[in-house]
Amino acid sequence: MNNNIDWDLYRTFLAVADTRSHSAAGRRLKISHATVGRHVAELEKVLGVKLFVRDIDGFALTPSGERLKLEVDYMSAAALRAQRSAVSGQGAPKGVVRISTASTLAGYWLVPAMAEFQETYPEVELEFVTDSWPASVRRREADLVLRLYGPGQENLVGKKIARVGVSFYASKSYAEKYGLPTDREQWGDHRFVGFCGAAAETELARWSNHVTRNVPTTLRCSSVEDQLRTVQAGLGITVLTCNIGDFYDDLVRVSPTKLFSSTDLWLLAHPDLRDTQPVKSVFDFIASQAKTDREQLLGKPPGLA
Repeated sequence: MNNNIDWDLYRTFLAVADTRSHSAAGRRLKISHATVGRHVAELEKVLGVKLFVRDIDGFALTPSGERLKLEVDYMSAAALRAQRSAVSGQGAPKGVVRISTASTLAGYWLVPAMAEFQETYPEVELEFVTDSWPASVRRREADLVLRLYGPGQENLVGKKIARVGVSFYASKSYAEKYGLPTDREQWGDHRFVGFCGAAAETELARWSNHVTRNVPTTLRCSSVEDQLRTVQAGLGITVLTCNIGDFYDDLVRVSPTKLFSSTDLWLLAHPDLRDTQPVKSVFDFIASQAKTDREQLLGKPPGLA
């Protein structure tokens, strides 16, 4: 590997290898897709090899690209080990800890609880990474990641810390005007606020589509905040995590004892960073907070077996 190459080129290479897309890599790195293309072209020119080819799913690694990825992955892991060595044995936790989480978990759950953490660990600076959730810990895009549905494929260490409930919600004004469905046949008389963009590929969207497969959908959103606002405006019914839906007094659940599901919430870190003092302090605090707030996160309705 050429050690004189700018590390940013390797970071861009890894992002494209992970996402198979210049646009997605650009969103992850907060650079334009054109810059991503230039970085890849520059790296290929310096190395004198073709790293990617186009296929039906986007950009795929060539054999040369696969070999380079193994080397860059090893280099990234070595950097993490060096970081762990540098911060071990210090006094009070100190430094920046990046937490990758969904904006809804950050805004409606974690952020309001962080005053206590700041008082306990005043020298730990927190960064909530929500625009590219879930970010890659292996790529050093985050130090900790909160994942729904499963631990992912990065071979991280951590544990399940809670279950997050989801249900269907409508505004009180919508319910007063149109009523709410109580069985499958009645869903056809209602309007549903659905998903588009990357949100349409999530497990939440798949569960929602299964329940509402015969419901007219005249409006779709790519963000939870937009879904929330459209439902509050009385434009239809949508699915929300219970910690959001239950937060607003102007929303009601649809068939609360029936249309309810939940999924595991995992808290994970890189094995070389898990026991460093700054990361450990944040990890332990979030795990403890999840235990305290388990009923809020689950949103289990009365009467549910």
